[in-house]
Amino acid sequence: MTIEKVLSIALILHIAAGTIALISGLVAMLATKGNRIHRLAGKVYFSGMTTIFVTALVMAIGRQLDFLLMVAFFSYYMTVRGYRILSLKKLNQGQRFAYLDWIIAGVSGFFILGLLGWGGWSFLQGNNMGLVALTFGLIGASFLVSDVRAFFNPPKEKMHWWYGHISSMGGSYISAVTAFEVVNIQLTNYQWILWVLPAFIGGALISQTIRKYRLKFSVH
Repeated sequence: MTIEKVLSIALILHIAAGTIALISGLVAMLATKGNRIHRLAGKVYFSGMTTIFVTALVMAIGRQLDFLLMVAFFSYYMTVRGYRILSLKKLNQGQRFAYLDWIIAGVSGFFILGLLGWGGWSFLQGNNMGLVALTFGLIGASFLVSDVRAFFNPPKEKMHWWYGHISSMGGSYISAVTAFEVVNIQLTNYQWILWVLPAFIGGALISQTIRKYRLKFSVH
């Protein structure tokens, strides 16, 4: 099988997985949190994002697309972080992080730093995609710093995992929506806006949702 054939298959799987992730992610968000539909849709979403990640790696390496490689790690870091936190609900009660959590943070941190470096260099060269890379890099770095701090100072809030799950899976879904937009919508001189806008809108919605639940849990 030729490399071009492998890349063609990877692209088809990538598109199919992206469609599944968009649908299942929306179902998970709209379903009652914690019920069977929410959990099932979440597992389907995670599987879809995993397929997206693997196929993106194949295409990024095959086509030598550094930016795609770094963004793939960024989006999957958000996905894994959101899924992994469900196994770390008792950090506030003395539960310890596993070696797996350090590995996830280390590998993700390497590519997030690469994203920031590439973004800064590209922006200085007059490439607007540098702004996109910087935006995603800074978002990823903020989550990474939060994780590293938690390694040494575990969260005290009982519902810390709930907020982490919402923010991470929300960020992961934003990356999926962004990919869909930039592929299907073309703005000749302002394509970079399509990359950045979902992050700002989605980020505001995520912050509002977390504030709502913080208020709800504080009452109880």
